Amino acid sequence: MREKGLGGAIGVGLAALLVLVAPVPAWAVERDSGAFVDDDGTPAESALEWLAAVDVLDGCDPPANTRICPERILTRAEATKVLVLLGRHMGLLEVERPGSVDHFVDDDLTWSGRAEPLIGHLADLSIVHGCDPPTNARFCPDAPLLRGQIAKMVVNTLQLDAPAAFTTPWVDTTGQFFDDAARVAAHHGLWDSSAGFFRGHEEVSRAEFAQVVVAAAEPGVCGDDPFTEIRQETIQDAHPAVAMTAYAFDFDHGCAYWMNPGARQQTASVLKVMVMAGTLLEAQNDGRPVSSWEMSQLAPMITESANEPVRNLWASFGGSPWLTRQTETFGLDQTTAIGDDGQPWGRTLTSGLDQADLLRQVLLGEWGPLESEYRQVAYELMTSVVPSQTWGATSGVPAGRAVAQKNGFAAGTANSVGLVYDAAGRPDYIVAVLTFGWPTWEVGVPVVDEISGWVAAALAD
Repeated sequence: MREKGLGGAIGVGLAALLVLVAPVPAWAVERDSGAFVDDDGTPAESALEWLAAVDVLDGCDPPANTRICPERILTRAEATKVLVLLGRHMGLLEVERPGSVDHFVDDDLTWSGRAEPLIGHLADLSIVHGCDPPTNARFCPDAPLLRGQIAKMVVNTLQLDAPAAFTTPWVDTTGQFFDDAARVAAHHGLWDSSAGFFRGHEEVSRAEFAQVVVAAAEPGVCGDDPFTEIRQETIQDAHPAVAMTAYAFDFDHGCAYWMNPGARQQTASVLKVMVMAGTLLEAQNDGRPVSSWEMSQLAPMITESANEPVRNLWASFGGSPWLTRQTETFGLDQTTAIGDDGQPWGRTLTSGLDQADLLRQVLLGEWGPLESEYRQVAYELMTSVVPSQTWGATSGVPAGRAVAQKNGFAAGTANSVGLVYDAAGRPDYIVAVLTFGWPTWEVGVPVVDEISGWVAAALAD
């Protein structure tokens, strides 16, 4: 590795940090996925894990039960099982079913006979009925449930109510069989009612169902979602040509929130966090401090968003294959790196979740390869960004809080990712906002600020 003089006072201070700063406590190298490995970082993770912790929910891959298949459509048998077991856990249902009538002819073999007593329990209470009215001889245990049906089942099983004076916020439930159940559900905040549409005839995923029943049974698990439906609709209607996605993670509750989760956006200079992480890992793997030349590249790259250091660094480590390896090393499954010579590296595609996961590894070491002394370098760099580039993630943050951030801005791209610390210096929340399609990036900055401000208002302590 070539050795060159450091560029500026910040480089000197950061180099000294490797010697002067007390080590950060060690963290596990691999991520703790909780009960399930396929819900990590998703908005339903806390709800799914809570249901598993109280022995209400099992995995979707027996006998291992390490996966929960959060996006799979919920079946009638699955919903019944969760509600019966949850009702018993809460003391709302007796452990034994109240009757012994075999109500349906098609549930005796479901789950080798284990489903029938659970389905029968709710049928005994007239909470569930057959799928073939008026006969109602069949239950259709493997058929999907609609949101309106779920509302009635949840409200009745968990014995929820709402004052008569509470007016329904829904504009599409009048005259429907689930009208009052949807009203009661809105009173308890089981679904986001900000946009006024319940959409009671849509199918429900296992993840959505988990969030709904946990909101009813244990409402303190997560706080308010900063990305309400009405906010998303309003901001997208105001900027119809712009693609937007956002992600937030609340450390206090362990809850995630998403706006347009399926979107993949260009990174622009947000990619420099990954380049920094790879550079720090190279030094760690060599068993040495970050070199003066590496620091002379990292400091302007992160604090001033200088572009030349990006190619300087990855060229020194072997070119574009090195950049691709960083996505694998840090488990960024939703990121497709572009780094071949001459190609625009800023067009690398990524997601808000991947950017948040990268920050959790690089700054906190919750999992991942970086040791504490190298993470401390990342922290000092990302909290030393020049004032002109401290928009986005800093929006709405109370005064005196540290924010480790990196923005990406070029042509039509305006992005911001950051980790916000509370007044005591503990991780408070992560926010990642990625947008593309602006006439110039400067036009997009106020919108990135607005979205980041939603997160701060909801999650900042």
